[in-house]
Amino acid sequence: MGWGIKCKYEDDRDGTDQIDIGIAESGGSYYVPDENMHKCKRCMLQPCITFVGFGVKKSDYLVKCNCWPPAVFMPIISLGQIVIFVVYAAELAKTNTPVTFASGYPHYSPLVYLPTKRHEAWRFITYMFIHNGWWHIVNNLIFQLGIGLSLEMVHKWWRVMIVYLCGVIAGCLVHSVIEHDLALVGASAGAFALVGAHLAVVITNWKEMRMRCNCECLGKELKMPTGPFRLAVILPLVFYEVVRAIYEHVVDNDSFKIAVGAHLGGIATGILLGVPILKNMKRHPWETRLGIVTSVVFGLAVLFGILFNIFYKGYPETDWD
Repeated sequence: MGWGIKCKYEDDRDGTDQIDIGIAESGGSYYVPDENMHKCKRCMLQPCITFVGFGVKKSDYLVKCNCWPPAVFMPIISLGQIVIFVVYAAELAKTNTPVTFASGYPHYSPLVYLPTKRHEAWRFITYMFIHNGWWHIVNNLIFQLGIGLSLEMVHKWWRVMIVYLCGVIAGCLVHSVIEHDLALVGASAGAFALVGAHLAVVITNWKEMRMRCNCECLGKELKMPTGPFRLAVILPLVFYEVVRAIYEHVVDNDSFKIAVGAHLGGIATGILLGVPILKNMKRHPWETRLGIVTSVVFGLAVLFGILFNIFYKGYPETDWD
């Protein structure tokens, strides 16, 4: 005879669980899709709860989670990156520097960020469309789609777009401040901004992220905070990627190095802007004040990066051609 744990999400509003989508045959109040629910919503809701809102009370989360309109920003931006990569890969296949698994990008592209072309301001964002080798773009696509789609189903495309694009810009600014003579390509800053956004979701919903569980094996009810479980997944990923970036940046003697500044700038942007921009299941006054503070910090950091690029004299000579 086996044993198990039945969990139901806790709702503070009246001390009872609010069931919006059905009751299990056993009478428990855990997630069960309702047959009357639109099949699209029924199909998309479960992974959305699993990957984004695990531990968030169901009745509040369901209002914010929807698959229609569908996630649009992450698929569109990813498709654009694929198309541009394939076009340049076809061009480079006719040269002596074709695109390979781990290298090859169009140095001549007007989309690449170059320290000598900082006056062409669009490069601070368009560099995200250029990737150095097949593995570079595949890794970034898996990363940003895996994280971004789940975020977009809850927080909607325009919020995710703001965080992602601001992460791209801030990542490039941080890179330009730290590395004065290195070009920059890839969408890692935007992808890491989405990781930072997940951390922001945990920060602003920490108190609401808990479950009440009837443990049959122990014969008692347990209250389980789920924020720590999310951190246990996110923080090791962040730690691994940052340490790997720093290590390869230091020991790699090749001309292409992992842009540590872009990664750090992306994560910081996700945290700073995720607090005020992303949806909050239950907004507290301190969270509103925190959002104002993080917005101001982000604005001042961007202003510093812009002024540094304008007035610092240590960059390579500007190429005006």
